Amino acid sequence: MSYQKRFVGSCSFALLSMLLVAQNPTALAAETTTQIAQPVAGETTTEVVTATNAPAPQVTTSQSQAVQPLAAAPVETTTTTVAKDVVILHTNDMHGRMEEEKNKAGDTSVIGLAKLDTIVETEKAKAGQVTYLLDAGDAFQGLPISNASKGMEMAKLMNQIGYDAMAVGNHEFDFGLDQIKAYKESLIFPLLSSNTYINGVRLFEASTILDKDPNQVGDELVVIGVTTPETATKTHPNNIVGVSFKDPLTEIKNVIKEIQAKATAEGKDYQNYVILGHLGIDPTTPAAWQGSTIAQALMNDPMLAGKKLIFIDGHSHSVETKVLSPNAVYNQTGTALNNIGKITLTAPGAIEAGLISAASTKDVVPNQATADQVAAVKDAFKAATSGVIVDNNPVELNGERSNVRVRQTNLGDLIADALYSYGQTGFSKPTDLAVTNGGGIRASIAKDKPITEYDVISVLPFGNIAAQIAVTGAQIQEMFNHALSASIQKDDAGNPILDDNTGLPLLGANGAFLQISGGRVFFDPRVEGTDRILRIEILDNVNGGYVALDPNKVYQLATNDFLAMGGDGYTMLGGKREEGPSLDSIFTNFLKDGVKLADYATINANNRLVALDPKADLDGDGLANADEWLVGRDLFVADKPEETKPEETKPEETKPEESKKEEAKKPTKTKATKADKKAAKAKEAKKLPSTGEEDLTLIFSGAALSILAGLGMVSLDRKKVNE
Repeated sequence: MSYQKRFVGSCSFALLSMLLVAQNPTALAAETTTQIAQPVAGETTTEVVTATNAPAPQVTTSQSQAVQPLAAAPVETTTTTVAKDVVILHTNDMHGRMEEEKNKAGDTSVIGLAKLDTIVETEKAKAGQVTYLLDAGDAFQGLPISNASKGMEMAKLMNQIGYDAMAVGNHEFDFGLDQIKAYKESLIFPLLSSNTYINGVRLFEASTILDKDPNQVGDELVVIGVTTPETATKTHPNNIVGVSFKDPLTEIKNVIKEIQAKATAEGKDYQNYVILGHLGIDPTTPAAWQGSTIAQALMNDPMLAGKKLIFIDGHSHSVETKVLSPNAVYNQTGTALNNIGKITLTAPGAIEAGLISAASTKDVVPNQATADQVAAVKDAFKAATSGVIVDNNPVELNGERSNVRVRQTNLGDLIADALYSYGQTGFSKPTDLAVTNGGGIRASIAKDKPITEYDVISVLPFGNIAAQIAVTGAQIQEMFNHALSASIQKDDAGNPILDDNTGLPLLGANGAFLQISGGRVFFDPRVEGTDRILRIEILDNVNGGYVALDPNKVYQLATNDFLAMGGDGYTMLGGKREEGPSLDSIFTNFLKDGVKLADYATINANNRLVALDPKADLDGDGLANADEWLVGRDLFVADKPEETKPEETKPEETKPEESKKEEAKKPTKTKATKADKKAAKAKEAKKLPSTGEEDLTLIFSGAALSILAGLGMVSLDRKKVNE
C-alpha cells in the first residue's frame, strides 16, 4: 500500500509493524500465493502471482520471472523527490474482450471492461498517488462483438474508462486506414507510434507528455509509442498501402533527442520515460525489433542516464514482469485481459512492478455504467447478427465437446475445408494441409433451420485469425502424434468405451484434437501414447489423389493463429507465419459461396482421421489392413519407384522352320512393363475423389509390400492373412 511505503524512510521496521497491526489487525494475514490464470480458448495458460485475503486487488512481482521488487531500499537517483507515488496501470492485446468471463470453478478468467473500470477508479481514488492508464495496442480487433463495429464500440468504452494514451498495434490496421483515422477522431486520448510513416510523414503522434498534477515536480511521464515493423506482414497488404515502419530503436532515440532539446529550451527536465510499445519478445521476431532488446539498449543510452525507464510492451502475448535495474522495468500482461499491469514509482525513488490477475478480481464489483454499456453493445450485436447466411441447413453439423474433441466430425470437416479452400488463393502459397483445434469449436448448427451470423459466432467465438506457416513433414507427423495422444475413454469398470462406428476405443476429450482438410491420418487408437499413427497422407491438390507424407518436404500448413504460435501444446509449430482474416469470416464466406452441405450428412465419417485395426479386413477382400496399408512406423516417406530387376535369360528353343513361319503370322502380344503398370496406376490415382473412401490398394507398390513381407511384418499369401 502506498501510504505504508512513505513511512519506510523515517520509521523503523518494528515501529511500522506496530502501527500496521494497530490500524489493521488483518493486514499481516494476507499471504502471497501462486494462481494459475485459466486460459481462454485459443490462448495460452500463464502463471502470475497475486495477493490474496486483501480487500482490493494487490500485486507483486511475478515469481515466474524470479525478479524481486526493489522497493525495500530507496535508490539514489537524479530524480526530484516528489510527495506522491506515480502508479501506471496498463493493458495490452485486449482484442475486443469487453465482457468478463469465468472458468468452470467460477473464478474470473477474463477481467472484462466493467471490472477494469472499477480497478482504475479504486486506484485513482487513493490518496498520495497519481494514477495513469495506458494500453500497448491490439485493443479493437479480436472477438466478433468488437469486430462487428470495426472496433468503434471498444473505442467508446476505452474513452469511458479513461485511458491516457495507447500504442498502435499491428491489428489496429485490420479494418483499413480509413478506420484508423476514425479511431483518431473518436478517441479522447492519443494513439502513439513514433516509427509508422505514410508517404514519408508520421501517421500518428510520436509521443505525449502526461502531467496530472501540475503543482508537483518530477511526476510527469514522457510516453513514446512504437509499433512492430512486423505489421508489414501481419495485416492485409491492402490495409497499409503507402505505410512504412522504420527501425524502432532509431525512431525512439530521435524522439528522445527532440523532447530533451525542447525541455532544455523551456527549462524543464523530465525524469520518467515510458516506452509504450507493441513489439513483443517472441523469438520469431527479429532480435533488433524485440522489446527486451530495445529496453536493454535504452538502459545503456547516455540520454537516459539517471532517469526512469518504464517499458510497457505487447504483441507477443507474453506475461513478463521484470525490474531490469534500479531505474528500469519491463512489463507485459499477456492477452485478453487475463491480467492488468501495475507499475509504481514510489516517492522515495524506487520502482515496483507486478500484475493484477483475473483470479484476484473475483470479488471486484463491476462498474455499473460500463457494465450497462457492454450489455447494450451485446444486445445490439445479437440483433445485428440475426442475418441469415443459409436459408435452410439440411444436415446436423455436430460441434459438441464430447464429439469434436474426440474424433472427426462433419462440422470440423466443414470448417477445415473452408480454411483449406481459402488457403488455395488467400496466402502467398497454396495450402497443402489445413487443421483447426476441436477446442476452438464451441457449438453445433441445427438441422432444418437457417444458419445465421450468430450461429457462426457461436461456433467460432474466439476471433482467431487464419495463419499459414511452412512446416516439414516431420513436424506434421509430430503434430498429429500430439493431436492423437489422449488416453482412451473407459467406463466405471475400467473397460474401453467403443466408438459405435468403428468398434474401436474412443480417445478422451482433448481440445488439441485436430479437425483436418487436405490430408488423411490412419491410426490405431488401441495403442497408448504417441505411437498410434500408421500412415499420414497429403492430398495432391494439383494432380489429385493422396501421397504419403515426406518427412523432409516443406508443406504449407493453414491453421488458426493460436495453433500457429504453439498453443494447445503444439510446440513443434511456430516460426514465421502469414496471417489472414478471422476464421469466422472465412467460414461465413464458405457457406455463402454455396458449399453443398448435404455432402456433410455423415457426422462421423472416419475417412480423414481414420481409426482402424491394422490386422482386420476392412473391405472384406480377404486381405488384412496390414497387407493393404503400409504400417511401418518409420516408413513415412513418399512412395519410392520400383526397382527394375534384370529379366532372366532363357535358352532359346529350337523350332522347325515351318513352325517359325506360322508363329510369325500370329498377332504380336506386347507384354506390359512395370513402368507401364505404374503409369496406369498413377493415372488411376488422379481419378480418386477427395472423400478418402477410394480403394487404398492403389497406393502401395509391390516392392514395398515385398520388403515388409521379407521383414515378417506382412504376408503376401492370402491364405495366411487371417491366421
